[in-house]
Amino acid sequence: MSGPSKRGQARAYRGRLLPELLAINDVMPLRHNLLALAIATIWGLTFVSIKISLQTIPPFALSGWRFFLAAVPLVFFVGKPQAPWRWLIAYGLFISIGQFVVLFIALNLGFPAGLMSLVVQTQVFFTIGLAVAFFKEKVQRWQLIGALIAACGLVVIGVTKVQAVDGKSLGLAFFLVLLAAFFWAAGNAVAKHVAREAGRESPSRTIDPMNFIAWTSVACVPALIAISLASEPAGSLLLPITQGTLSMWFHLCVLAYAAQVFGYGLWSNLLTRYPASAVSPFALWVPVAGMSATAWVFGETLSAVQLFGAAIVMVGLAAAVAMPAIIARRVSGDRR
Repeated sequence: MSGPSKRGQARAYRGRLLPELLAINDVMPLRHNLLALAIATIWGLTFVSIKISLQTIPPFALSGWRFFLAAVPLVFFVGKPQAPWRWLIAYGLFISIGQFVVLFIALNLGFPAGLMSLVVQTQVFFTIGLAVAFFKEKVQRWQLIGALIAACGLVVIGVTKVQAVDGKSLGLAFFLVLLAAFFWAAGNAVAKHVAREAGRESPSRTIDPMNFIAWTSVACVPALIAISLASEPAGSLLLPITQGTLSMWFHLCVLAYAAQVFGYGLWSNLLTRYPASAVSPFALWVPVAGMSATAWVFGETLSAVQLFGAAIVMVGLAAAVAMPAIIARRVSGDRR
């Protein structure tokens, strides 16, 4: 008796693939697509506020004010998440000191803000790696291909940035941006662990994103204050009060409320309601918005080689987060 036909084998293969592929093929309503696009745009514009703020406030003090304002007054209106303090503190430190302070230092070293908004998106691949290592998640083929493509783009950008600019090498700054991307991914891993532990204890138990953002912001403020007092000029923490201007407070509010509370809070909410593949592609708009905004505000220019490297990174990111959904739609169409 002959074995199954090739057509039958193909159908069986698609049958095994469909449950996994269609799980990432949910479509968000228009209002949530627009919300995700708005969040990505705000995150891109944030790099303008960061660069302007750093002209007056040192990195640790700036980060301290960002997270203090993100916590207050929100923390007085939302309850503490049902999670151990050690995880709230870990997330706060990874995101505050690990991500933002390191980014601020890289900016102080002269790394272009617009280019930074692109390179820091490598957190996508660090997040995948940590998920594989600690949560035993499987990596799809296109995620791996996308990571390799983006890595090639980073090499192109890195070669140009390690060269001296105005007599100063930006190789260290480039490394710091990559390090910040890793810390961002580590924060994502902590948030994922907290959500998993909550669901394991009770299937109906969830972690509210706004509560999580507010209380993790509280958790990291003491460390930022201590580091600022120990390493930055006296009075740095009081600069927004002693030398505060409407412009300074505007940019602080952008960082605290628009980027942190609105951005991270609602982005987390979208990720809990829809597959990551439906939400994550919108993060590709962050470097587009960031580089466009900083080029317009600061007159930053990118060389042809840097633009080529940036394009390669964007292609890699798009392949990693969008191709699985595209394949899912094609397989679903074949089945219908």
